[in-house]
Amino acid sequence: MGIVVEKPSFTADQLISASNAAKNFGELRKKAKNLPQFITDNGEVDTVVVGYDYFEKMYARLKELEAKEEAFILQERINRLDKDPSAGMSWRSVRRSGQEENESSI
Repeated sequence: MGIVVEKPSFTADQLISASNAAKNFGELRKKAKNLPQFITDNGEVDTVVVGYDYFEKMYARLKELEAKEEAFILQERINRLDKDPSAGMSWRSVRRSGQEENESSI
């Protein structure tokens, strides 16, 4: 079962053709400070322009979610090893197997 990704929604006021965006870039930047602006090419959304504050918030949230995902994965591995310690490998074994794979691909 795949992950369902919800596409962003936008209003007609947030759409601008690539040619109009090029001609009115200053206005596009001003609008993007309040709401993301969607640049279209041949009627399809091609590029999104966002203000830096919005970008910073998105970036911070992405980093937060990545850290949570990593913590979740590590906790799952710890739980698995708690249930079956024999499934663990030493770091030396991990390093050796990685070296063998790297050497065979040279």
